[in-house]
Amino acid sequence: MRIETCSNQEEWENFIAKNKPNNFLQSFWWGEVLKKEGRQIERFAVRKNKKTLALFLLEKKVMTRGGFFYFESLWGPVWLKSLSNLEVAEGLEEIHRFIGKKDKGIFWRFSPPASTLISPRDIESNYYFENDFLEANFCWNFFPTMAKTRPPKKTLIIDLNQEEERILSQMKGKTRYNIKLAIKKGVEVVWSEKEKDLKTFFDLHLVTAERGGFKPHNFEHYLNILKTKQALPGNKVLLALAKYDGKVICANMILFFNQTVFYLHGASGNDGRNLMGPYLLHYEAIKKAKAEGFKNYDFWGVDSSKWAGVSRFKEGFGGHSKYYQPIYEWPLLDYYYKMYTWYRKFRER
Repeated sequence: MRIETCSNQEEWENFIAKNKPNNFLQSFWWGEVLKKEGRQIERFAVRKNKKTLALFLLEKKVMTRGGFFYFESLWGPVWLKSLSNLEVAEGLEEIHRFIGKKDKGIFWRFSPPASTLISPRDIESNYYFENDFLEANFCWNFFPTMAKTRPPKKTLIIDLNQEEERILSQMKGKTRYNIKLAIKKGVEVVWSEKEKDLKTFFDLHLVTAERGGFKPHNFEHYLNILKTKQALPGNKVLLALAKYDGKVICANMILFFNQTVFYLHGASGNDGRNLMGPYLLHYEAIKKAKAEGFKNYDFWGVDSSKWAGVSRFKEGFGGHSKYYQPIYEWPLLDYYYKMYTWYRKFRER
């Protein structure tokens, strides 16, 4: 088993498309988005007898104090789906040794399949589950720290293999009513990938951020997402703009990636909120995704404790819950990692 750099975009994206997890955060495309923002990104392949077993993006992240840094492969690596848990475990050990020989980072943050690396406490709490990976009585032989990161535990996914009437029937009555209301009032949805429309989206997003009390990314971040080219046919990022009387009242940024369409970001102004444009935006995105042959519509995170209002809005569209892979930290320098965890606990007091 060996680990080597991989710079072939087509090879990378084809492997991501066919294996698990099918997540754009480990795609070649997303690595390019991060590189344009000045992030320190490397790409590696795990190979055995000329066969690719796994791919992973490795980002070097500098801490705010002391000049220390760590490595991150968020929701990665991506594994050849035919591998057993034991083979995945062996691959993880090889990657850990490889990263430990690089620059002296404190730890590696990554996401193994839930059943490959999970503590008995986590199993008992039912915190994570993945039926497609789970093998009875399989546990890792050590227990790294579960990372305290911002991503939510789960998302909501609509199965687009169903008939449109079935999808509508699974929505809450209020959601169906608001979709019909938006149509009745004359709201229309148009699709765009133009920079001038992104500026409109961004202006609305600033209003949304102020109203919701969160800090938005800068304009260049959204521009990089929209304009960075993708390798595989059908993969793209589009803006869905809801217009009323010629004016954009709300907009969504939508990622079409492999078999799944992701709702990345939303924006709405303070005017025209009674027109229910956000409901129509998602309905039209679901219809477009279905028409183009995608299998899933992913709302990209729900968390009733952190984002109660937004989560209730998403839950109104129905769908089923899917838990994300757990995120762990595997120490590379034990002494410094203990100092880091102590400092983190001290800050949380």
